[in-house]
Amino acid sequence: MNSKFDLTGKVAIITGGNGGLGLGIAKGLASVGAKVAVVGRNQDKINNAVEQLQAEGADALGIQCDVSQEDDVNRMVKETVARFGRIDILFNNAAISWGIPAETMTLEQWNNFIAINLTSCFLTSKACFPEMVKAGGGKIINVGSIITKLGFGKLVHYAAAKGGMDHMTQSLAQGWGKHNIQVNALLPGLVDTEMMPCEGPKKNGLVDYIVKKTPVGKFGRPSDFYGISILLASPASNFITGSIIVVDGGVSLAI
Repeated sequence: MNSKFDLTGKVAIITGGNGGLGLGIAKGLASVGAKVAVVGRNQDKINNAVEQLQAEGADALGIQCDVSQEDDVNRMVKETVARFGRIDILFNNAAISWGIPAETMTLEQWNNFIAINLTSCFLTSKACFPEMVKAGGGKIINVGSIITKLGFGKLVHYAAAKGGMDHMTQSLAQGWGKHNIQVNALLPGLVDTEMMPCEGPKKNGLVDYIVKKTPVGKFGRPSDFYGISILLASPASNFITGSIIVVDGGVSLAI
């Protein structure tokens, strides 16, 4: 393996890592040697994710955590360090999404979306910062959405949170570059996950329309994010920071 992509000895936290895209990212990082802490709220899903990772030879830790709560986030970071001794990589992937018309949305719903989809990224980044400084540098990758390049009337809350994440990415990159911490964002398009099923009985009704519009003619799978995740988590991306990288099969060019 090219040493610039080797993550042996590195430790990664993946929020929302107990399923879907997050688990795919964890598997990708583990495949090149990273130790991974998968974080989520559902303990059964956490246990299943850890079993899958360990079955593939990964050194994996599962941590139950509400990433919108500062005390929970600080505990999660301490547990990761207690197990692995350091933190080098953070993927802010945890998110919720469903449509609500802006005119009927309550303030409680708005605040919940912002807390889970945006505030959580601030809390986890802040909590990991001192550990990355101790390690001599780090990588933070924020998983956003191509919604920030488009517009959907029932996703005002989601778009606001993900748009904020894009700009937070750039500001953290500028502020923490002096600590050898690179901060970038990934903007996925249509990916087959629990949040947006693309196959089977729970298949979302928009899937066929989106696939037809997508230049590559298919929806994404978590495994499609192995390569870009490894790149942004590895020394190969030491000169990439503040970038907002679209990974959507080209669908944002066509819709």
